[in-house]
Amino acid sequence: MAIDRGDYHYDSAGSWERACNHIAMFLWWAAERGLASDDHDAKAIAKRPTKYFIGACDTKLWEDDLTARGNAFATYWYTDYLKALEAYAKKLKINDYDVGISAKTKAHFFAVLDAGLAQFDKELAKKPAAKKKPAAKKKSAAVKKKKK
Repeated sequence: MAIDRGDYHYDSAGSWERACNHIAMFLWWAAERGLASDDHDAKAIAKRPTKYFIGACDTKLWEDDLTARGNAFATYWYTDYLKALEAYAKKLKINDYDVGISAKTKAHFFAVLDAGLAQFDKELAKKPAAKKKPAAKKKSAAVKKKKK
């Protein structure tokens, strides 16, 4: 299942770069936090995040692009990330797709995502661990003979 896709945004954004910037930034952050699959190298993404994302992911962020923990976090928080992007653009009085990747936006959104991850981890810590079912006891050969 896709987490986000550039083609969902292309008509509104007007270009693949503008449609994919926010997805590339999320993948970059995930790679730097060890939440991206082994297929992705944080250093390679950092050089040109959007270009990397478009080329390596064909404009689509799939579950396979993240680790199990990365997927759990994306399910929990990706919508909030998009809301944070919208709020940031509104504050700057620009279109969501005009939020590019710069040192300033990286610092801002990495902090937003880090806070979301901390909240996610806190929620996970509250959940009780799943209880294991006790193993069924094997009957001894003597008990089996008595029943016959």
